[in-house]
Amino acid sequence: MRVRTVSRLLLALLLTSLVSLAQAPSGVPPDGLHTARIVSVRQIKQTNGFPMSRYPTVARFTIDFAFRLSEGNYCTAYETPVLDEVQDLVSANGQEVKVEIHGKKITVFLPSGRKIRAELVKETQC
Repeated sequence: MRVRTVSRLLLALLLTSLVSLAQAPSGVPPDGLHTARIVSVRQIKQTNGFPMSRYPTVARFTIDFAFRLSEGNYCTAYETPVLDEVQDLVSANGQEVKVEIHGKKITVFLPSGRKIRAELVKETQC
């Protein structure tokens, strides 16, 4: 009788812990189209190629930006050689944008009409 009560108690404890783990946020936003606010933009210029080459080097920009959904803040990394994309993203800082999420891939629709495709990064890279 006592063993049966203890086993039922352990089973109930196990089930409640599984339910609480299933409800915990996973760190990945839900899929679909959302309205988000861009909260920070940081750009880093990188150049590819050799500085003393006879061929011109192409400047590539790595942009890290964070956006806020109702569930929390998320960070993304984006790389482009197009300076207009960098300027559009920097000018959208603090504004509401549409964000389409599919797993770790996101598409940001900027107020200028430009689409930017990026990937979510770990929270430690924010």
